Amino acid sequence: MRLFRWLSWGWLVGSLLAQDADVFSGSELYTWWERWDVRGYVDTFVPIESRPWGREEMRFLLGHTDTSRMHRLDKARYQRAAFALVDSLPLRQKPPFLRWAFPNNRDLLVWQHPHGALYIGPLVQVGAGRDSSGLLYQNTRGAYLRARLGQKVGIYADFLETQARPPFFIAQRYTQYQTLWGETFVKPFRQNAYDYTNTRGYLTYSPVPAVRLKFGRDKAVWGPGFQSLYLSDYPPEYLYLHIRTRLGKWEYHNFFAQLIDFLPNKPDAWGDQPRKYLALHQLLWRPQRGVCIGVFEGVMYNPWTPRGYRGLELNYFVPVIFYRAVEQALGSPDNAMLGLFGRANLLRHFQVYGQLALDDYNFGKRREGPGWWGNKYAYQVGLKAFDVGLPTLDVQVELNQVQPYTYSHSNVGAAWTQHGQFLAHPYGANLRELVGLVRYQPVPGLTLEGRLTWLQQGQNTPTQNWGASPFQTDITHVQDFGNRVLQGQLQRSRLLHGRLVWQPGLQPLFLEGEAFWREGSTGAFFALRWMMAPKPLRW
Repeated sequence: MRLFRWLSWGWLVGSLLAQDADVFSGSELYTWWERWDVRGYVDTFVPIESRPWGREEMRFLLGHTDTSRMHRLDKARYQRAAFALVDSLPLRQKPPFLRWAFPNNRDLLVWQHPHGALYIGPLVQVGAGRDSSGLLYQNTRGAYLRARLGQKVGIYADFLETQARPPFFIAQRYTQYQTLWGETFVKPFRQNAYDYTNTRGYLTYSPVPAVRLKFGRDKAVWGPGFQSLYLSDYPPEYLYLHIRTRLGKWEYHNFFAQLIDFLPNKPDAWGDQPRKYLALHQLLWRPQRGVCIGVFEGVMYNPWTPRGYRGLELNYFVPVIFYRAVEQALGSPDNAMLGLFGRANLLRHFQVYGQLALDDYNFGKRREGPGWWGNKYAYQVGLKAFDVGLPTLDVQVELNQVQPYTYSHSNVGAAWTQHGQFLAHPYGANLRELVGLVRYQPVPGLTLEGRLTWLQQGQNTPTQNWGASPFQTDITHVQDFGNRVLQGQLQRSRLLHGRLVWQPGLQPLFLEGEAFWREGSTGAFFALRWMMAPKPLRW
């Protein structure tokens, strides 16, 4: 209980408003705060609609979370959250020759000063297992640097190097797209084994308390669901500027990103990978705690058109403007999208949520016939239930449907993709997906997760584009009318995935075991990670 005394004695006060790095978008902390929000333990708004959050924001939520009504298992999670976030924990007494190493039992090196701080440490994940194709393994090593300058500037950088042999169905995806989920430059070096590096780095700055800016290379996910239908964290990191403005019950986001229009098997002599650009903004309204309604709009812009190179379009940098109207005024050369989403907490045990994304829709075409190919949209509905029969037993059910040709464009370079991977739903379009998830903590430090996914998708054939992949121009659609979801070559797949995570005490060490089953592939994997965020159970 010493940790609670540290918080109550004010160890947080000096860092609540200080800028710092973000918490990895895949961290367990987000699911913890979501359940604490639904259960009514937090007395302020919890912004689960967009991730990642800044560490200073999570530290602020620590001070606004009531632990007195929590079950002992949630209190154990709260202790682990504070251990991961609070930088002012008392340093441990150690022998002189080891005093420099892991002084707070978390970061390898710590330097603190009234006008700044520096934290350096390792990032490690090693593991091995087997599936139907043979041996699986992962060997990831790296390091991070996190710093604070004064109270307004934060710095983060990391570097990772990995050699891995993933499950067979992920290797199959590499064969199809020449990319691995979440990675960029990948080098095959053995049968179904890959070597790749990864790096993140960014600055954060808060000129006034209501505004936070982030500029650098990272990834983001927007939306309250398990999947996001407009911005997910599946693809690799990319360069972006994120401006968040929060005034009372209102919150406004500007997001400007430089993405890669990936060319598979590009020879080095061809030069760099071509660029494309994304501009997004969303407005959120939280009339009361546990309720949020939001609208979003975005445009994917490629500087190359059939008429040649047109340069950078400055109109999309206006932070408050209707992108669709601008795009139409320019001659409709780009891929615009808009939509809305919402969530509501009910009875301190449930949350309902949903998304609607409109890539394109022409109401006039409905008079000409059903199923016009250009009516491209996606929707999501979901339900989360917390403490279902047992403390910390949480269940989630979600339905996603994406119409044919959604996320695609006449100019393939303006498709809703990043570095050869889908920027929204990880399987593209022309699909229907039902997902069921279970999370449970039977004892402190031990978490069990399970997921069952049933996916149906109408695949393209070698000669016909039925709207499954944004990597094909939608000019090649098969028919103007009569289009429907799951048209084409129907493919059904089921995935059963389970994970066990054990964190032995207040330290950044995690032991994991995973097992999965998918048609044609069964396997298990065991790993150790230090300070690494877990990979989402989403593929």
